[in-house]
Amino acid sequence: MQATESLQGNIEASLGYLDQDAWQFGSSHGVNDLGFTPFVNIDLLLPGFTDTDKWQIGANQLGLSSARFMLKGQFDDNQSVDLNWRQISGYDYDDAHTPFYSTGLAKFSLPGNWQVNDNTTAGMTSVSDHLNPVSLRHKRHWLELDYQRNLGENWALNVDFRRDSVTGTKALGGATGSSGGNVRAVLLAAPVDHQTHQASISLAYLGSRLSWTLGYHGSFFDNTLTSVIWPTAFGQHPQWAAGVGFPDGINQMATEPDNQAHQFRVNGSYRFTPYTRLYLDAALGRQSQNQSFLSYTANSRLIVNASLPMQSLDGRVDTTNLNLRLSSRPLSGLNLIARLAYRDRDNQTPVAAYQRVAGDAAYQQGFADARLNRPYSLSKRKANLEANWRLMTATQLQAGYHYTDTRRDYSEITRARENDIRLGFRSHYFETLAMAVSYSHQQRRTDDYIGNRPLIQTHVPGTTEAEEFENHPLLRKYYLSERDRDSVSLQADWYPQTSLSLGAQLSWNQDTYPDGHFGLNSSKMYSVNGNISYISDKDWQLSGFYSYDNYQYQQSGRSFRGFAPAEAFDPQRNWQVSASDDFQTLGFSLERQGLRPAFSDWQAQGTLDLSMSFNHSRSVGEMINHHGSVLQSAPLPDLKTQLNTANLTARYHLSASSSAALTLIRETYDSDDFALDNVAMNTLSNVLLPGQRSPRYQATWLGLSYRYEY
Repeated sequence: MQATESLQGNIEASLGYLDQDAWQFGSSHGVNDLGFTPFVNIDLLLPGFTDTDKWQIGANQLGLSSARFMLKGQFDDNQSVDLNWRQISGYDYDDAHTPFYSTGLAKFSLPGNWQVNDNTTAGMTSVSDHLNPVSLRHKRHWLELDYQRNLGENWALNVDFRRDSVTGTKALGGATGSSGGNVRAVLLAAPVDHQTHQASISLAYLGSRLSWTLGYHGSFFDNTLTSVIWPTAFGQHPQWAAGVGFPDGINQMATEPDNQAHQFRVNGSYRFTPYTRLYLDAALGRQSQNQSFLSYTANSRLIVNASLPMQSLDGRVDTTNLNLRLSSRPLSGLNLIARLAYRDRDNQTPVAAYQRVAGDAAYQQGFADARLNRPYSLSKRKANLEANWRLMTATQLQAGYHYTDTRRDYSEITRARENDIRLGFRSHYFETLAMAVSYSHQQRRTDDYIGNRPLIQTHVPGTTEAEEFENHPLLRKYYLSERDRDSVSLQADWYPQTSLSLGAQLSWNQDTYPDGHFGLNSSKMYSVNGNISYISDKDWQLSGFYSYDNYQYQQSGRSFRGFAPAEAFDPQRNWQVSASDDFQTLGFSLERQGLRPAFSDWQAQGTLDLSMSFNHSRSVGEMINHHGSVLQSAPLPDLKTQLNTANLTARYHLSASSSAALTLIRETYDSDDFALDNVAMNTLSNVLLPGQRSPRYQATWLGLSYRYEY
């Protein structure tokens, strides 16, 4: 940013028109309502109050839901201040419905004449008479103030404050029930209202050989809403305690609790020789959460004899992070990098026994049925060695070894070791061709997998048998299971002439897991990408790209019910799913600047800039089921999405300081999701749904703008 004695930059005033309401269109374009919308873009350098002051002001789409604003000032070449504000909006659904209506801060009620005659959605005889439309959306406001000051002679100070607030409405599932057979649920349009405040301060020293930074970072999360309360919409279930069904039942769920985090960090580097440098990054942190607990139940009809063991979680997690990196060039053409890393997450949250009131639907459990919280802790140790050897001019051979040792508690495994070997070759030997190939093989090995360890550790000692289980004993969580992974990547870039470049990349990845277990059995991914860029000597610019990604998964399991333990050992109840997800994306852009329109004997005085682009993306998800003879299932429809966006912009320069632009955007979106399409509010017997369908729209945006240059 340079000082200026007069105003420099530009201001652009725009007016846009959207031809129809298009809810999801607003997530990427900042507007979704039919009609006209004005907005402004600003990019200005302002005269300073003194000869050494420098000021810049900027705004982008100010007036839309995707607006940004920036103010930057620099004083005396040794201090600066930056103010940044941004608004981000997300639009999920606008066609949802619910019989609930808000009666206060995250409190819901049912209509006064709500009627039910049993404990299913079919028994809600008046639901069609009480459908309130709701929109699921959120708006995020992000504000940052950053101050930097040069303290002289190699010293610098930085202070940063941020505020991130989110408001809106989200889908939240609320359940009533005490066991798998009697649970009834509703999807609520729950309000969202929370803020995160962050503060950072750092002091840095930059020397010829030694550099370091000492800093503090604090984060404070504040949720305006402590809970969501709603009445039971279903009739009384025979397995519920008295007074749980409509009209007496009341339910309550806690929202995300207030919490805070603090971290002290030091990082720096020391140069031993011109070719050897040591880097250090170390941090100590603490995260805490002591939001007061809600009562066991909001339903006064349910008997509660034992009080909460604690008034809050009193949660505390201490974190330690240490990273060391040594880089050196011991021989001409040979570069070595060694890394050591240590990460520790020490959870100091006290363990207590909670005698639950399950799902606001049963009397309080006895102490023998109480559940214990699990204060997860984790530590990781990493050691990496990488070598880069220049074989000849513009040709390199790469090799590396990575080792990771992960230790956990309150988990199915206590330790996992990963060994990763990497090889690569990169060459730019030919002036017009660059090539690269890489391969890696990774092995993860663990200690004994004890699937019911979390179950036993969450019950009062002595109340469960060693062989007791909820998840099948052969089920393995994929991120805790032993695994072999192979990856290959090929890349080529060709420059046949200075104005033309082409690139291609191929990636392949495969994960395999041990035989004889349920869960994720294997996964495979391959990706193909290509791009082209062309710049002519007549100010034409053309670029294009194409990408294809395919993901394949093989999963398996066994279907069994808790009250029929023999089913857990019946192989005729096995099932397998083969899933495949395809993603295709392509696009191109074309630009031409400096055109001078002419017709017959007439020629325009100004110049015209044209640009056009088109982007297409498509996804298809397919699932094929196989199962044993005693199970039944129907084929699942494919999941599909398709998005097409065409953009055409013409800017005519009226003079050296002014121009007018016309922008046309045409966008279509279509999706098919069997979980939403043709699924009414009462399609499921035990869940009251919002009844929205898969998003789809066709929208045209026409914008006219005038820009003035200073």
